[in-house]
Amino acid sequence: MMKYLIIAPLCFLIDQICKIKAVNEMDDTTCKPILKNNILLKLNYNEGAFLGFLKNKKGFLLLVNILSVILLICLSVTYAIMKGNNILTIGLAFLTGGALSNVFDRIRLKKVVDYFSFKWKPDLIFNLADMFVFLGCILLIISEVKPNS
Repeated sequence: MMKYLIIAPLCFLIDQICKIKAVNEMDDTTCKPILKNNILLKLNYNEGAFLGFLKNKKGFLLLVNILSVILLICLSVTYAIMKGNNILTIGLAFLTGGALSNVFDRIRLKKVVDYFSFKWKPDLIFNLADMFVFLGCILLIISEVKPNS
């Protein structure tokens, strides 16, 4: 339980700090290469889900996002913690923290702040919250393959 209560809020805070920094220091023309020019810092506002999916259905998307986060938190508290599976609990914590950060943006700004891109795929712009969600999903898969860890 303690791991979940530390990791989820930490993921949320780290991503929100990065988003604030991105909005304050970049504009839509900024493109700063980092990590040997393989990653680009690029500000983008995503009004939809992944790759702009449902951007014309913002109310529906927000409702689905909020319900998903509520379900995720309930599942985390009941299933992962009761089972005592560390990998599952940590995976759900990353997933919750990332999801909460993006939903918070959607509630506050009506869009999600993205700020990373790959040099080889510059139109695919994401944020740390997306990476936390991805990492959480990988850990959930691992927890199913290697139970009781």
